[in-house]
Amino acid sequence: MTRARDLSNLMGSGNFSSTTFTATAGQTAFTIAHTQGFVQVFMNGLLLDLTADYTSNGTAITLTSAAAAGDEIEVVKYNTFSVGDAVPASGGTFTGSIDASAGLTTPAGHVIQVVQSVYSSQNSTTSASWTNTSFTGTITPTKNTSKVLALCQIPFMSYNSSSNESIGYGRLYRDASNYSGYIVVNGYDYGGSGLIINHTAALNWLDSPATTSATTYTFQMYHQSGTQTRLIYQDADAHMILMEIAQ
Repeated sequence: MTRARDLSNLMGSGNFSSTTFTATAGQTAFTIAHTQGFVQVFMNGLLLDLTADYTSNGTAITLTSAAAAGDEIEVVKYNTFSVGDAVPASGGTFTGSIDASAGLTTPAGHVIQVVQSVYSSQNSTTSASWTNTSFTGTITPTKNTSKVLALCQIPFMSYNSSSNESIGYGRLYRDASNYSGYIVVNGYDYGGSGLIINHTAALNWLDSPATTSATTYTFQMYHQSGTQTRLIYQDADAHMILMEIAQ
């Protein structure tokens, strides 16, 4: 006689099941499909030892000593499983790439991504209002709580063909309500032969865009006095580095 007991609810759905055979006199083989290494065999409630008491081949359990009539042989077979890879809470190392498309919690101050923009074309203005240049950088934050740190090196010139003062301003602009502090280039020519003030300015800005959409930062110029204000002179390049900083 054979009877089966589904014990899956004891340890979670489908983990194992039990089948009990009532032996006939001298019976040694009990047919049951199973996975070798994933079974336990009991005779009249006592756990048998693999190899010493029985063998297993995937289709039957065979006792090394014949059973007596009425002995109960219980075969508990387990579903195969593998333990997933894990890194302990105390730390560890991943040897492959990590898909964090659903989000990744990072410590405050951590740099999530870096985007660099290099610009080498001259832009100029004589306008006494803020004017966009073609020097821009775009970053797409992964979290709307992140800040964006902009680090810029900008070749900047204020030019006057006469002997008067020359003043120009520059700034980074995100939208009408969000822009950086100013950089200023100015001077006064006492020699009367015209004035050119060149320098490479550093412009840094910690911004809070509060978005996960593509965000563009544009360098703007304002010409206050003199002949012209210029971005880029000679062979110098302008550089903009945008870093997303976790909060």
